[in-house]
Amino acid sequence: MPHHDHICEPEHIAAYIEGDLESSARIALEEHIQQCDRCVLELQEQRRFMCELDSAFRNPFELAVPTNFAQVVAVHAASDMRGVRNTAEHKRALQFCILLGLAAFILLGAAASKAEIAGAASVVNKAAGVFGLIARTIYEIGDGAASMARLLSRSLITASPITGLVGVVFIAVAIGLLSLLIVRYHRTRVVD
Repeated sequence: MPHHDHICEPEHIAAYIEGDLESSARIALEEHIQQCDRCVLELQEQRRFMCELDSAFRNPFELAVPTNFAQVVAVHAASDMRGVRNTAEHKRALQFCILLGLAAFILLGAAASKAEIAGAASVVNKAAGVFGLIARTIYEIGDGAASMARLLSRSLITASPITGLVGVVFIAVAIGLLSLLIVRYHRTRVVD
């Protein structure tokens, strides 16, 4: 029988030892083993390994563990953690993380093309514009609320305390009703 490289595989020999090969494959492998020194050595090694494995499992190795083994391990583990709880190590670790992050950012920036950098700058500019718009809106709302509060405090509260209280309640109810109308309007527009 000619020498076939596809037969010279340790998986076929392992299956042969375990009896998992079909009869035709087993016969072909037995004929091949008679002609191939490499497969003969592999067969001997795998049989020796199986014998050693069987003998290791027949005579289980028992390790005597002291009764307080878990407590001893816990005490040693707690005492070995002394350096982790040090704030100087936390600061040093944070510095290393920042340095690694900067190095990664620089290396990625060096590898990026000009078009990618321009695209990233465009995204950053657009995000900054959105956040600027949100910040400006919040500022304008706060400024308007402050102006309304000054107006109310001058005109209503100076006349009489009861009139001022009624005016504040009236404005609060009006703002609540306006919000409710806006929400209902938007819900009906979505349905249409």
